[in-house]
Amino acid sequence: MKSLKSERGQALLLIALGAVVLFGFAALAIDSSRVYEDKRHAQNAADTSALAAALAKIRQQDYTAIALSRASANGYVNDADSTVTVNLCSDTGITCDGLPTGATPSEYIRVRITSVVPMTLGRVVGWTSMTNDVVAIARVKGMTTTPNPMFGAGLVSVRSDPSDDCFKINGGADLTLHNTGIFVTCTGSRALMLNGSANVGMDANAQVAGCTNNMGFPVSPGVIECNVAPQPIDQNTFANYPRTLPTPVCSTPGSQVGNVMNPGYFNSGVVINSATTFNLGTYCFNASLYLGNRTVNIGGTGAVQWVLAQSAVLSGTADFENLEIYATNASFQVQNTGNLTADRFRFFGNGNSDFGVQGGVFTSGDAYIFSQTGRIDIDAQANVNLHAPPPEDPFGGLLMHMPWENTNAFDLNGGTNNVWTGLILMPHSHVTYNGGANFELHGQVIGYEFTINGDGSSDIYFESSGVATPPDDPTIEFTR
Repeated sequence: MKSLKSERGQALLLIALGAVVLFGFAALAIDSSRVYEDKRHAQNAADTSALAAALAKIRQQDYTAIALSRASANGYVNDADSTVTVNLCSDTGITCDGLPTGATPSEYIRVRITSVVPMTLGRVVGWTSMTNDVVAIARVKGMTTTPNPMFGAGLVSVRSDPSDDCFKINGGADLTLHNTGIFVTCTGSRALMLNGSANVGMDANAQVAGCTNNMGFPVSPGVIECNVAPQPIDQNTFANYPRTLPTPVCSTPGSQVGNVMNPGYFNSGVVINSATTFNLGTYCFNASLYLGNRTVNIGGTGAVQWVLAQSAVLSGTADFENLEIYATNASFQVQNTGNLTADRFRFFGNGNSDFGVQGGVFTSGDAYIFSQTGRIDIDAQANVNLHAPPPEDPFGGLLMHMPWENTNAFDLNGGTNNVWTGLILMPHSHVTYNGGANFELHGQVIGYEFTINGDGSSDIYFESSGVATPPDDPTIEFTR
């Protein structure tokens, strides 16, 4: 009798081959989705990096470094897993596909991200990795090649009629301008008024559209230049500077539970009399907010937003990681016993809203203060050390801002050993610069008119990389 041979070996072979096929399909499904997700993420990173680079180019900043920083924040750096390149389309060896006919390549910035995605199940069938390659191109249209000279001066008076005394330096002033000078747009014969006993040093020149009462005034090593080209200045000159952000809203009620504040709206007054923590979120104080006396400590981690309908005063200590204050016809003040510290700080004063530091302490490494028609008032006795937001921020390089419609006076009272960094933009305000002993301003002040007093040795250092500068009227286009 003939016996049948076993077919179990063939079945095992078929099962094995089937398993390989199944693994292949699983690898294709799982790893392909990872590759697709990475490509989408890389494209988003390239897009935001190209736009950040375009904005930096408008501001005459290091657009390559800013684009690389933005890509890095999204997880793409130059290492074994990814490469990021930033170029103008006019750079040697760079090809930018898709530019319109007649385009000027130097107006286009290309960000290219190449990302290697390691496989997981795909390794079973010999796929160790796959590579994504994405490109984003942004255009900066309307940039001028010759920068306005006044935006390279440390102190700029933008009143541009035939007036005198638009920039007045009084006898008690002791001021040194490093790597910069002053620019006065008034065309009067004594637009730059210099009193003989002042002590002023400038590394660059004093440029005046009109002239001065004292051509021999010592401003060495700089000199006084009269009758420089006048600059037409009006509200349109500053229209492209950022101002404020939309005021957030609260849709649910907030709560005060013991020493903890929870976000939401508060329709009755809030009283804080003991150490209190603010959880992250938005707080809409539709009535009064009492922040306690000098012994009360408050603070919070993460992003905390206060929307004020009435004025608030800080007398105690506040320590926040990220604090934004939105005020509409309401003010916020740090009193002489108050101490405000915030890693990131924003004050958006809409309408007639004031911000003040009256003898207190205020410290932030990433600060922007805006008042639409109110005042920014920092007392000479205050201890204030501030740095403007970084270049990639929407308010990058802008420290304090009272826009053209705000004609309130501004007193720049730098306290002893205080350091401020960034642009102080007060284009329609009379600025009185009092300085202070060993006060340093690293940046620029733009005002309508100036009076320079000072009761101690004050220094201004112009550093273009940290100061917001306006475009003439450029636009950013996302090309690819």
